[in-house]
Amino acid sequence: MNNSYSWEEIKNSLKPGTKLEGVVTHHFGFGIFVVLPGIEFTGLVTLPDFKDEGNVTRCDYPAIGSSVNVVVLAFKEMGQHIWLSMRPSLLNKSSEAELFYQKII
Repeated sequence: MNNSYSWEEIKNSLKPGTKLEGVVTHHFGFGIFVVLPGIEFTGLVTLPDFKDEGNVTRCDYPAIGSSVNVVVLAFKEMGQHIWLSMRPSLLNKSSEAELFYQKII
């Protein structure tokens, strides 16, 4: 089975609100990059999407290599990144969302 999907296929399969689990790959001043298993496009969590309230500092960043639960917000065409959130309020809302792997695998 081919696990490589085009950008358009990913956008059509992953709807905003879809809950996923990924692995943190990089830290930057503006947020973190997350790899999503089976998806060749990188996920991005920006600082405002870490938590519901309060300021985010580098101390709040999950460790590189750690698993994180995320929710799809949108798609960034430039660079083809999947915009993600780790906000608890959004993770709780999307708990009933169908998982990506149930849709395409």
